[in-house]
Amino acid sequence: MSDFTFLVDLANHPVSLAWALLGVVVAYAVFTLVGFGSTLMASGPLAMLMPVGKVIPMLAMLDFAGSLLRGWRARKEVAWGAFMQLFPGMLAGQLLGVLILAKLPHALMAMVLGGFVVIQGLKGLVQRREAARLPRFAIGHGLFGGVLGGLFGSGGFIYAAYLERILESRAAFRATQAALIALSTAWRILLCLSVGLLDLSLLWTALAFAPAMMLGVFIGHHIDLRVNREQLFMLLNGLLVASGTTLVIRFL
Repeated sequence: MSDFTFLVDLANHPVSLAWALLGVVVAYAVFTLVGFGSTLMASGPLAMLMPVGKVIPMLAMLDFAGSLLRGWRARKEVAWGAFMQLFPGMLAGQLLGVLILAKLPHALMAMVLGGFVVIQGLKGLVQRREAARLPRFAIGHGLFGGVLGGLFGSGGFIYAAYLERILESRAAFRATQAALIALSTAWRILLCLSVGLLDLSLLWTALAFAPAMMLGVFIGHHIDLRVNREQLFMLLNGLLVASGTTLVIRFL
């Protein structure tokens, strides 16, 4: 079944389509606020409707568009020194992650992805910050985040954990994170194309979900400023647990 045919068929199932669109809206609202989390949030609802091997590259296209816009607007604030500390490891890690993604069965990938999302959500609820057992050095953060990005479509929280430690300016943190995600997703798209995980017909699917992505970005920009960082991360991690649990139950 082509991706265009998939969209036509999905339009005949409005409840499933609404669930997927809502997942994308929430995911990109969170992404706009904290600089990561789009794939972790959206992968659960989308993986119930399409193979995980298609979810990851499709969201990579949406991530690239959103991150490129954010990074370009704040390009003067990018801390290029910190960026280059992470970038080489990220390139190598994503290559490894995409190669693994291309070999694993879709059902197994869905189970692993769901478990991964639940673990990240629970860890965030308990620790309140993504910190404890990350690699110590920049190359380790880049490599580990790259593997998670290539395999699960989300290594942004690894980069964010490192950048928050070394950048005092919130503007520099946001701009550097956006630039890193934009280039990492562009690299992931090229890798997915090279191993046959992504073809041009998948662009139809990405375009169909682009309005939901843009609505999420708009909502993220207009969230009430009274919502503090602690409340935001509690909400994010709670939604991660719910999304991942739903995905695991679906494929049990």
